[in-house]
Amino acid sequence: MSVYIPLATKYRPQKFSDVIGQDIVIKIITRGMQKNRLGAALLFSGIRGIGKTTIARILAKAFRCEHADPEPCGTCEFCKEFAQGNQIDVIEIDAASNTGVDDVREIIESCRYKPTTGKYKIFIIDEVHMLSKSAFNALLKTLEEPPEHVKFMLATTETYKIPETILSRVLKFDLKKVDQPVITQYLSSICNRENIVADVESLSLIAKVADGSIRDGLSILDQAINMSEKNEISVTDVKDMLSISNDTDIVDLLELMLKSNVKETISKYRTVISGSVSANKLANTLLEYIYVLTCLKNNIVPLGDYANNDLMPKLKNIAEKVSIAALTKVWQMLLKGIQELKISDHQEIILEMIVVRIAYASTLPDLEEIIGEFQERGSINEGSVKSGSLKLNADKQNSVSGSLLDEALKMFPDAKVE
Repeated sequence: MSVYIPLATKYRPQKFSDVIGQDIVIKIITRGMQKNRLGAALLFSGIRGIGKTTIARILAKAFRCEHADPEPCGTCEFCKEFAQGNQIDVIEIDAASNTGVDDVREIIESCRYKPTTGKYKIFIIDEVHMLSKSAFNALLKTLEEPPEHVKFMLATTETYKIPETILSRVLKFDLKKVDQPVITQYLSSICNRENIVADVESLSLIAKVADGSIRDGLSILDQAINMSEKNEISVTDVKDMLSISNDTDIVDLLELMLKSNVKETISKYRTVISGSVSANKLANTLLEYIYVLTCLKNNIVPLGDYANNDLMPKLKNIAEKVSIAALTKVWQMLLKGIQELKISDHQEIILEMIVVRIAYASTLPDLEEIIGEFQERGSINEGSVKSGSLKLNADKQNSVSGSLLDEALKMFPDAKVE
């Protein structure tokens, strides 16, 4: 039996034109090569699976290619050796397992010697942020004044962990997340090559879960193909595989939460969570739709592929009936709730309590409504709000509803009755 090659490995780009979704970075690199204006040290940053190491490898190949224009030709001796993994002058290092100063000293020592063949000796250091402080310090001088025959290419998912002294000595490229429609189209082209039947809805769902990562998208597609029958990918199979619930049910749940219909909210929540959806994914999907509602409320086009969403008319209807204050309140509660889920072994119960909490709180009056009510009834003294205190007129308290007064006293614990 032959060894199966995963799609992410099989279709890994071998030249700049194959790279997906990083047009600006590729343009800068290729034009920089044409003008011979690329420095000795380059840093590629971004989330996992968007092409950091891939671009570094292609650039390394182009630097050593005999006929690069700037694309590596793929036919010269250097390109052939690169394809076979026989390039002894291109050294890849995983900083996660080579974190110490001694590992960096070996690199520095190797820099002293010219390449065996070709013009450059190239070091590709993956996850460079994992290097220790002493290792970074040891690398500092070499990055600042490297030998003419040496190139450094660094890749990281966490730029903020790299010392400023290092960042100031490299040419930085920030790779962006790949847009969902771009990933969908790319997955469709892969399916055509693999003779897989998949509709746009299935691939769009995979692209959405991939969250900007080409590699994640291909890995999920691999799973979907394994799950499919007769090489046909269905939306139902993808949803079952990814533990994704019907978004219609989730939007219905959100609508009930925003209406403070607690009993029906709990019933709907239990229906949704009893399916294949996980508590964490449900919470994040609710958060996503709060974002969409907030955009709609402010007449802003939301980021992502929502324009063609069949639920958009329903979402617009919900947005018309809810306030920005309520959406902001629910957003904050969901964010806090997602953090609570991370430290619990009973996520379904925790999320149910979060949902109940939101359902109770979503329609409570906000501070502006409370103050406006008091001002209309003349129960609040002029200037008391600006001073940070609340002064109530005793003879007019009876005109204010008990629940409203309770909320005011909660917000102003130092309130004074005059």
